[in-house]
Amino acid sequence: MAAEPTSGPVLTPDPLTLCTVELALLGIAVPGAAAAPPAVTVELDPLPGKKPAPDSELTFTDAEGAPVAVLTVETAATRKRRLTVTGTVRRAAATTDEDEPRGPYATLRRAPGRAKPGAAAVVTRDPVDLRTLEAATAKAGQPVLLIVLDGPRAVPGPDAADVISATLTLRDRLRRDGRKAELVVVPAPQYGDARDDELAESIAAAYSGTRVVPETPPDAAALRDWLDGTAAEPADWPPASRHAWRRWRPLPHERGLVLLFTGLSGSGKSTIARAVTDRIAEIGTRTVTLLDGDVVRRNLSAGLGFSREDRDRNIERIGFVAAEIARHGGVAVCAPIAPFAATRDRVRAMAQAHGDFLLVHVATPLAECERRDRKGLYARARAGEIPDFTGISSPYEEPADADLVLDTTGLSITAARDAVITLLDQEGRL
Repeated sequence: MAAEPTSGPVLTPDPLTLCTVELALLGIAVPGAAAAPPAVTVELDPLPGKKPAPDSELTFTDAEGAPVAVLTVETAATRKRRLTVTGTVRRAAATTDEDEPRGPYATLRRAPGRAKPGAAAVVTRDPVDLRTLEAATAKAGQPVLLIVLDGPRAVPGPDAADVISATLTLRDRLRRDGRKAELVVVPAPQYGDARDDELAESIAAAYSGTRVVPETPPDAAALRDWLDGTAAEPADWPPASRHAWRRWRPLPHERGLVLLFTGLSGSGKSTIARAVTDRIAEIGTRTVTLLDGDVVRRNLSAGLGFSREDRDRNIERIGFVAAEIARHGGVAVCAPIAPFAATRDRVRAMAQAHGDFLLVHVATPLAECERRDRKGLYARARAGEIPDFTGISSPYEEPADADLVLDTTGLSITAARDAVITLLDQEGRL
């Protein structure tokens, strides 16, 4: 359906903000909300021109550009380069059923209020273990409501699609055993703190269920050891749930990997990265892609400058492509300068959502990098011809979390390459 016309701009907010808005459409407030839905307060990037006036409207879309909600502005204020907007939300498009939520898994997304009260509600964004399932089915005849949360994760884990598939298998198993069991998918962010429990309780209550929490939570360490291939398969996970976990985190030699080299211009990182890529290809057990800083600049990031914002955007683009390679089980070798710790952390988070991440700091001193200067960049930077040049007029934040540190001043490329290959081989990644 086409979106209804509005008097304000169309925005694609970040995933957490979009989940907050979608929950408000369902009548569920996120923890700490100042008002009950459909009122909502969200933080946005500043809009071009003036801040939105009261009674103006903002249309929110999902990542694919489909309209989700219209927010009628009550108040708007700019603080610390963020726009805080409070208002009421309504659905952005007219449908035959105004209570039917929009989005992926549409057949499993429904508004609260249709279930009979008193269900045992399992609220999860991960595959369900047997102890949780047994707790939900402990009371004979009690309906079971399986609620899968789909939204941005603070803690990496399986895709919602795999969790839903596994949970559907459990729902059907319960039905074959004569139990009343339903599955609903709800958009919800993960915060990584006590707010997650608070939100889960609110969602269970909204859907007429009493949340079931196992007295003894699953052994996360045992699960991690199994996923890393150092422990036996856990007995308290149904096969469908184990399959979902394994799809997200294959064994180390099958798991995607982002290998990020960082260092000053002229440090040797590109040469080492190329040698490592060639060696992995020679070994032949993994598919490998090299994303070199200069090559990416000419292609993926063509048109970007060298301001801090553009350099961050360049690294984030590299990180996005590398994470997609890792998602599909490949090895992505990246060799940008990546001078800022916060940007490297964002790349780490993208990679670890579906694979492994290793950081190699090529810590060749500035004096040695400047002595090499085969491109003449340092000389031009010293002469003021290149602004914001890392190491001269722009800082390089040395990583404190590198998995390997190399100084190529007195180290051959072959020795540096072999040190990286040894790092990969120690964890069985090759």
